[in-house]
Amino acid sequence: MLFGIDGLRLLRCPVNFYGHFIENFKIRTLKPEEYYFQQEPYYESVSDEIAIFEAAYRNQLPVLLKGPTGCGKTRFMEHMSWRLKRPLVTVSCHDDLTASDLVGRFLVKNGESVWVDGPLAAAVRAGGICYLDEVVEARKDTTVVIHPLADDRRVLLMEKVGELLEATPEFCLAISFNPGYQSILKDLKQSTRQRFVYAQHGYELMR
Repeated sequence: MLFGIDGLRLLRCPVNFYGHFIENFKIRTLKPEEYYFQQEPYYESVSDEIAIFEAAYRNQLPVLLKGPTGCGKTRFMEHMSWRLKRPLVTVSCHDDLTASDLVGRFLVKNGESVWVDGPLAAAVRAGGICYLDEVVEARKDTTVVIHPLADDRRVLLMEKVGELLEATPEFCLAISFNPGYQSILKDLKQSTRQRFVYAQHGYELMR
C-alpha cells in the first residue's frame, strides 16, 4: 500500500526477496521539478546524434555516447533533456561507486528507517533520463545492475525493499564512454555494450 506525501512514499510491511520481514519505513523519492531545464542549454549539432537519440528514445532503447573528454557529451544530454522535456539525473561514475549508490539504501533518521532512492531508482520512478557519465570508471560489478534496464525487460531489481521497479515508457538510460580509457583493466564489458545504441561524439566530427 503506497502513499505519496511531499516526495515521500510510505510502504507498509514489505518483504524482501530473501523472505525477511521489514518494518514500516518511508521511501524518499526524487522531485522531478528540480531536474528540468527551464531554458534551452546551447548545443550545436555536429552530425546526426540528435536524430539517433530521439529515435532510440521513441523505441525505448538505451543510448551510449562515445567520445573523448570535453567533446560535449554532457552538454548534449542536457540539451536532450530539455528537448524531450524530461528530468535529467546525472551520475559521475568513479572507482568507489557501488550498486547501493545507484539503487538506494536504508538510513536511520529520527529513530525510523528511511529508504533513500539512489539516482538510478529515482530516475526510473520519475520517468526521467538517467545519465551515467564515464561509466567505465565504475566497478564492473556495479554496472551489472543496469543490465535489466538496458534490455527488453526494462526493470530495476531492488532487493533490499523487495521491489521490482518497472520503467515507464518515458524513462531513458544513457551512458558515456571515453575510448581513451580503454585498457586491460578499464574497458566496457561486451555484455554491456551490446545493449546500447551508439551515438558517436568527437572533435573530428566538428571539422
